[in-house]
Amino acid sequence: MNISYLSYLYTDDLTTIENFKNYIEVKNIVKIVLISEIIFFILLNLIIHFFYRNYLKKDIYKKLEIIEKYLKDGKELKSFSFEKDFLIGNLWEIIKKWQDENLKNISKLNSEKRVLKQIINSVDTALYLFDENLDVIVRNERLPCLFEKEKEHYIEAIKDIEIIDVLKRSIEEKKGRNADIYIPRVKRYFRVKVRYIKEDNRYLLTVKDTTQTRGMIEVQKTFISNVSHELKTPLTNIKGYMIALEDAPEPLRQQFIKTVNGNIDKLENIIVDFLNITKIEKSNLINIEKVSLEKLKQELEISLRERIKNSQANISYNVTLMDKSKNLKLDFEKVLIILKNLVENAIIYRGTRIPEIEISIIETRGMYKFGVKDNGIGINPDDLSKVFERFYRVDKARTSNKAGTGLGLAIVKELVEKLGGKIEVLSKEGKGSIFIFTILK
Repeated sequence: MNISYLSYLYTDDLTTIENFKNYIEVKNIVKIVLISEIIFFILLNLIIHFFYRNYLKKDIYKKLEIIEKYLKDGKELKSFSFEKDFLIGNLWEIIKKWQDENLKNISKLNSEKRVLKQIINSVDTALYLFDENLDVIVRNERLPCLFEKEKEHYIEAIKDIEIIDVLKRSIEEKKGRNADIYIPRVKRYFRVKVRYIKEDNRYLLTVKDTTQTRGMIEVQKTFISNVSHELKTPLTNIKGYMIALEDAPEPLRQQFIKTVNGNIDKLENIIVDFLNITKIEKSNLINIEKVSLEKLKQELEISLRERIKNSQANISYNVTLMDKSKNLKLDFEKVLIILKNLVENAIIYRGTRIPEIEISIIETRGMYKFGVKDNGIGINPDDLSKVFERFYRVDKARTSNKAGTGLGLAIVKELVEKLGGKIEVLSKEGKGSIFIFTILK
């Protein structure tokens, strides 16, 4: 082995060693760089996370909170914009369009809900809708005497067992029911209807007060009965006396004819009263005009001339008017009928006395106050509350064979109320009566 070869080997080893050293150095450098990059990216991620959490996330949340508030409140935030944030901006535009449509639908539903509520509350029937658990879904405020407003379940919400029974039967049979019931607690009649809504398993309960309707039916029956009785009595008398006239001796004929004429007058009065009360009920027209006091006196005395003459009645006036010309501003025809009926009653129910009748008229700024005072038989305290009922006459009047129909005071009350006033009566049996009424000017 020569020197050159040894030299070559030695040189190669040195190169290898040198390369190894370089590799180690490079490796260490790469390692340092890698660790540095890892540390850098960790720090970068921490910074990004910190920035996202404390700034970006808060900003996004803030924008989302604005959108949430917009959705909850339904406010139009057209001036607010997310143009700098592309994704949020697109989402915002979609939400705005959706919310605009949603607000229109909500507004329409609220409007329909208000109308439906007004309709439900305007009907004269109590209305309750129960769900499948028999809790109240919808109700109105009619007939509060029958229902507990704050209660939800039907057993607690309905006060009376009579209504609960009707609803229970409908629940058991799963079908609608109708019933007319009387509730002793309130002393009234009701029409109860239950409708079973099969699709939703719900029950619609309606309750209507029919007391007045029943009362009107009874009034009609009583009216027909009284009309028949009032017409039948004078007709029977006329028929009987006409038959008796055929064979009656001359001295009795004039008496029979007088009795027949009296019954004819009674029939005429009955028919006139029927026509008057029918006319009053159908007409709501008020004809206010300026009328002199003298005209009112003259027309009243002309309409009662025969009665005044036959009874020798004395009519006096006590008048206090604001108008120096002694004019009154009122519905002349209606006031004349009122006074005529009151004075006529005073003459009919005078007993054995000569009628002394005083008519007083006092004018105030907004109304006239009338009074009709008599010295007749008076009215029993038990009858005072009934004298304005149709066909009602005290027992003494019924047996006196006078030409009253029992409609006079009913007509008076109807007319006074049409004229915006009220009427009352003060009376003592055997001491006479005072009828006081007011009418608006």
